[in-house]
Amino acid sequence: MPFIYRRRVQFYETDAQGIVHHSNYFRYFEEARGEFLRSRGLPYSEFRKRGLEVVLLTARCEYKKPLYYDDEFEIHLTLKDLTRFTFSFEYEVLKEGESVSYGETKHCIVKEGKIVSIPEDVRSILG
Repeated sequence: MPFIYRRRVQFYETDAQGIVHHSNYFRYFEEARGEFLRSRGLPYSEFRKRGLEVVLLTARCEYKKPLYYDDEFEIHLTLKDLTRFTFSFEYEVLKEGESVSYGETKHCIVKEGKIVSIPEDVRSILG
């Protein structure tokens, strides 16, 4: 079952054509990811207290239909993959139940500038 993050498009997120600028989808994914982790009791601030950083390795997005100012939409976030060193999420952006974009991100955990294996408690929270 996906984690669902709900949001409304703000005017400043639109471009000269009046649609959401493509770069904002990655911000939306980050917001959804942050809320997912927070909902599981592990906000980004907790990672930082532990000397850990969540680092983005790859990101991609497919744009199917535009979003406009004041549109309400949902992001359905699902854990796609979890290995010893990396984890990946899938994102589906829906407006009125219709898919408007799809994205993926892949991450790792870094401590003192080096990639480390994902701590067991983090693995269980993600999984």
